Amino acid sequence: MNLRLSKIIAALSYCVALCGIVPLFPWLTTAPRLAIAAGMIAGIWQERRGAWPLKNWWLNAAVVPVFLFYAAQFSRANPAQPVVSVLAVMLAVRLGGEKSGRHYLQILALSLFCLAASSLFDLSPAFLVYLALLLLLVAVSLVLLTFHAQDSRMTLARPDLRKVLAAGLLMPLASLPLLLFFFPLLPRTQLPLWNILPPTAHATGFSDRIEPGRAQNVAESRLTVFRAEMPRLPQRQLYWRGTVFNRIVGNRWIRDVAMPAERIGYSGPRIVQNIYPEPGRSRALFALDAPAAITLPQVKRFPDGTFEQQGAAGKRLGYAAESVIAGILPVAAAPERAFYLRLPDGIPPRILTLAEEIRRRGDSDVGRLELLEVHFRNGNYRYTMQGLPVGVHALEQFLFEKKQGHCEFFASAFALLLRGAGVPARLVGGYLGGEYNELGGYYLISEDMAHVWVEAYIADRGWVRVDPSSLAQNAGAVWGGPKKRGLLDKFRLTLDSFNHSWNRTVITYDFERQVEAARGAGKRLQGLDARKVLKASLPAVLLLAGVSGAILLALRRKSLLPSREERLLRSFYRRLERDCGIGVERGSQGLFELATASGNGRVREFVEIYAGAVYRDRRVTPGEYGQLKRMLREGFRNG
Repeated sequence: MNLRLSKIIAALSYCVALCGIVPLFPWLTTAPRLAIAAGMIAGIWQERRGAWPLKNWWLNAAVVPVFLFYAAQFSRANPAQPVVSVLAVMLAVRLGGEKSGRHYLQILALSLFCLAASSLFDLSPAFLVYLALLLLLVAVSLVLLTFHAQDSRMTLARPDLRKVLAAGLLMPLASLPLLLFFFPLLPRTQLPLWNILPPTAHATGFSDRIEPGRAQNVAESRLTVFRAEMPRLPQRQLYWRGTVFNRIVGNRWIRDVAMPAERIGYSGPRIVQNIYPEPGRSRALFALDAPAAITLPQVKRFPDGTFEQQGAAGKRLGYAAESVIAGILPVAAAPERAFYLRLPDGIPPRILTLAEEIRRRGDSDVGRLELLEVHFRNGNYRYTMQGLPVGVHALEQFLFEKKQGHCEFFASAFALLLRGAGVPARLVGGYLGGEYNELGGYYLISEDMAHVWVEAYIADRGWVRVDPSSLAQNAGAVWGGPKKRGLLDKFRLTLDSFNHSWNRTVITYDFERQVEAARGAGKRLQGLDARKVLKASLPAVLLLAGVSGAILLALRRKSLLPSREERLLRSFYRRLERDCGIGVERGSQGLFELATASGNGRVREFVEIYAGAVYRDRRVTPGEYGQLKRMLREGFRNG
């Protein structure tokens, strides 16, 4: 069965267009989406009818006002949307019109541009899948277009089509070694191309302030904040420190960077984490509480045990952190108590009375902390995200009336009462818990895990972590034991592990990592001992030589190890030249032609025996081989 070449190329062009436009489609506005759908439908409909009522010059003329419309929308604040819209409309016009070889090439180019434009918005692992498919289809299309240029009405049989497809597929596959070679070498910018877009309005669940009472209900989000590669730990140890709120302004806790100096003495075993945050506007660098060190260029360390990224924020990065998870921050000297005891004006009398009662009953900071913990544990407080107190008196309502709230209420009220009782206190913002991905070996932390807890200073111990939310009656809502994972959850985590591998190996491989790799390679080369290198590499060199020799032998076996028939033929030529004086032009003269030219009966006998085997596609038998060898030894002089 023969297949029409033009039909095959048309089908491939629509597949290429889909590979280019599908990843861009979610980011297009309504008009370009409708244009793409209309162009695809019109092109397929006309292709099936074999008639093209939509003339190309009509479609080209229609593009001009569309181009002017989107050109007027182009600005520094909106650079991407007009460009991708014009690309989509141009592709739709080309799909809907009559197609020649030149038009097919334009479809291939526009599809590549559309796929590249999708990276302005998102560069997920799906981009690599679409790119691989598109390159394979483009390579096959280019091979077929060379035949189409010679004869647009050409038909191909299925065996011929398979050969053409194989040739087209080999081109991109042969370039894979070059891709692996150039990936670590080619220069790249520290900021991704898609960073030109304005940041999204909502980055993470992490906030730069704590203000209980802003909303009656709080919605949870499952958006990923960061991933942390590390061994698995108990859930109660997964406090991820981000920032510290040390000042109260009205009903809000904020961060005052003009904090007193402290010198933290980290002691105990350290847990190493490799952390990969999602791009966002926050400069806080998260790690297990408490981070002792974070390895990242341009990082600032604060006296309260927090770290912030310096320089341009919003790009995807990765860093290593070392943490001591004892739950206590020992300090060399007592902090400035007045700074951590400051209270705002206008505190409700009932809160002040409760704080004063705790101060009076406790004979030390430790005793007052324990009394406050007992008050929260026995006070019938409940952890919830719904029906929250609101307004300027939200904390008072939480403590004495509603007695329900989320971590902001628990932590804010607890720290406020501690300060009122004379115990230095501050809030720590971060995340609690994590979903462990066994396949990738990392914790997945999402926005709904955002959490706030309290640090109280206790003499001779340091800053002690206290989580008031764990004192609620329904504390299981905070700790939430391990949930049983269904099939969909396992599939989701499997996909997330692939996504994480893509981000770690491709997206975060920027110019800084290239420089680090080059420096590391230079240091290793300087420290190499030539004798040790030769000794260590000798087995590999011998193995490589053996494999290369085997491959060469397999490729050149016909010339290096000729068959029995080939050896007989070579000996026959030499004997014929020597005994009969005939110059043999190998490859241009047949055996029977040589026998006739020689006029020798023994030559003809040799040829008949040899040709009777070889020309009938069979090997020379041992008996025939012995007879022919004997004739060659005796020669042709007496024939």
